[in-house]
Amino acid sequence: MIIEEIAKPPLILYYNFLESLKSGNMKGIHYKKRFLKGLLIALRIIISYGLFNLMSLLMAGYKKELRLKALHRKNAIFYREKALKMKGVMIKVGQFLSSRVDFLPDEYTSELSLLQDSVPPHDYDKIKKRIIEELGAPPEDIFLKFNTEPIAAASLGQVHEAVLRDGRKVAVKIQYPDIEKIIETDIRTLKTVIKLLRGRFGRINFDMLHEEFSRILRAELNYLEEGKNAERFSRNFEGDESVIFPGVYWEYTTRHVLTLEFVEGIKITEYDSLRTSGINCEDLVTLLAEVYSRMIYLHGFFHGDPHPGNIHVQHGPKLVFVDFGIVQAIPERIKRELRRFANAVVERNPEDAVDSLRKMDFILEGADYRVIIDLAQSLMDKYRDISPVELKKLTIDDIWKEIENVIGILKFIQIPNNFILLGRTIGILNGISYRLNPEINIIEIGRPFIKEFLRGGKKEQVESILRELKDIGTKLWRIPSLMDEFLHRANRGDLVVRMSHSDTEKITDQFTSTTRIMMLVILTVTTAVAALFFEMIDERVFAVAAAASSVALGIVSVFRLMRK
Repeated sequence: MIIEEIAKPPLILYYNFLESLKSGNMKGIHYKKRFLKGLLIALRIIISYGLFNLMSLLMAGYKKELRLKALHRKNAIFYREKALKMKGVMIKVGQFLSSRVDFLPDEYTSELSLLQDSVPPHDYDKIKKRIIEELGAPPEDIFLKFNTEPIAAASLGQVHEAVLRDGRKVAVKIQYPDIEKIIETDIRTLKTVIKLLRGRFGRINFDMLHEEFSRILRAELNYLEEGKNAERFSRNFEGDESVIFPGVYWEYTTRHVLTLEFVEGIKITEYDSLRTSGINCEDLVTLLAEVYSRMIYLHGFFHGDPHPGNIHVQHGPKLVFVDFGIVQAIPERIKRELRRFANAVVERNPEDAVDSLRKMDFILEGADYRVIIDLAQSLMDKYRDISPVELKKLTIDDIWKEIENVIGILKFIQIPNNFILLGRTIGILNGISYRLNPEINIIEIGRPFIKEFLRGGKKEQVESILRELKDIGTKLWRIPSLMDEFLHRANRGDLVVRMSHSDTEKITDQFTSTTRIMMLVILTVTTAVAALFFEMIDERVFAVAAAASSVALGIVSVFRLMRK
């Protein structure tokens, strides 16, 4: 697939490359060189596919496939090595792409996944200078102890162990010097590469991916926001001793330096160490799935970077989170559409299901909705009557393969911004869970939380109906006064129709009496419908109250009609 899309004549790509250089207007020779180096890396990979496309005309089918896989692997290794050397966004792009199995070959995703936890540290002198700039003094003057060797290194910064003057142990995360300029340079490089690729992947909205990626990256540069994220997670899990979020020391925290309470544990991917330490891996997988289910389905705010260096384990088991730069809040609009989609699936309504997907931006413009609806119907027929035994066997991998098949069949289906990070997160968690205990199905663990999430929609429906009832009641109650006003205006001669004073009074009385009876009848029917609705969603208290009101209003209506 990738060959047919990006393999264009090399001369055309070279011309586009020169045009992109003409538009460059960056300050600083260092960043201009970085910009050119990044473009050349991308251009080399693209041209390699162009040349392969030409040579493949003389190859047999099976040889072409084997050599293509070898080229994928070679280019993936080339990119990974260059990313580790250049750092910055190059590493972030690799980490990001490692989860995009929906359009990248396995050779790329497997090779780029090695970038998750293998970043070399920066020179300490530069780190020390950064601390002086941010905190106003060298680390030896601020801290009682400061370990010059980092305990962790990432694409944007590295972490050093330290001890405060009062003896408290902390982890100090320092952002690399000039990283912001490097990031902006790399973002621009990425945008230029996207211009080279535009139109070659018709179904992939690269501009949207670039926008989301840039947003996440720029947000990750602000350590003040990261500290706030850590505190928000602590509040969400307040009272739960099985999850640990380190406290923030704000007096030693700036936009580029973050000081957190030092917490220890075994990396969640050090599987042998976990087992030899006596930690129950089955309990650990259950806890991991429950914690993320609560984040996603109940809190609507989840940790979006669960790679090995960011989650540790203590005896209990207890989960320890140590990095909060990449998080995502799930918008209320998306929550509503997810509930609507789930209800559509339950009711076997493919039209509503597809409309929900459209509103969540899964469907590109110009799509053939009839084809999508037909596919949705076939998937519903396939999974709607699945037995409980088969359902329990269903895994994240099974679901992801089905998604891949759908994307492969329908070229106008995409994964939207709000789901890119979520899909990547679930994919990483599934891989970790499988290595810890392949017998556990994390979908089964998350099922109660999914049900609670869907029940949340009932509350919204109840509130909506109550608002509608209130609005109807208000309008009905105003009918007699509005009618009275209308007739008084008619009597004043504001209308063409003329009536005598006695006729006006008689008609007003009749209208008032009739309207009040109509209002009672409508309220009787409305409360009866409300009672049925509340009964359907198991809100017994509301159902009984609405039924009693309907009976009372019905008796009054009949009495008024008999008198009339």
